[in-house]
Amino acid sequence: MRAKLARLVAAYPYHLARIDGDALVWTDGTRMPVGADRPARPFDAMLKDATIADQLRQDYSPGRPDGRPPRDHSPGRLRHTALFVKMYGDCRRGGAAGRHRSVTWMPRTRPQDLPVTTVNDVAGRLDRVIEGLESLPDRFRAYLVPSAGTFNCRAVADTGLLSMHAFAAAIDINVQHSDYWAWARSRGDIPYRNRIPYEIAEVFEAEKFIWGGKWYHYDTMHFEYRPELFG
Repeated sequence: MRAKLARLVAAYPYHLARIDGDALVWTDGTRMPVGADRPARPFDAMLKDATIADQLRQDYSPGRPDGRPPRDHSPGRLRHTALFVKMYGDCRRGGAAGRHRSVTWMPRTRPQDLPVTTVNDVAGRLDRVIEGLESLPDRFRAYLVPSAGTFNCRAVADTGLLSMHAFAAAIDINVQHSDYWAWARSRGDIPYRNRIPYEIAEVFEAEKFIWGGKWYHYDTMHFEYRPELFG
């Protein structure tokens, strides 16, 4: 866990200073408990109340997927909400005002202006993702446009906690070619489904966006900036 905590600090150098005992120390001196010594809990319990340590328990593996994700392996779904609220601002209280800029999604294919956070240069990183996606063969265009959106000050349906869309650090691509675990309406194991070509996810991964298509609780349209999860 110490190596993962060091990776967290390195992933957000403009915000995080160091680990001091069981505290994450921010550059402004704020201290947040890590919870590294807290025993691991069932996934559903962590999902609704993740510590900073819980957030780092599951690594995201870039590269072409090899089979379906293991049960409850959804790296990125475990989020310590207070960390992201402090970093990106709380949209519920107007705290994100002035931190967004417009990014033109797929300008040579079907231009669409979307608000994206400038914190951590997420907007700049998405600009580079777009350049890479525009360079892909034409057969990939249908999966990408229109985008289903970026900023949305909302909670995740099954947790009640803020989505990464609430921080304008996530984007959904074309929903018509996407799959979502809750749509499966399954009891027991969730049957995995994905129609998004990995070549699209590969472009996002190069800029440290994770893909919901690699989650057991899959959300194949979804990408979010989470550099701390890359092993």
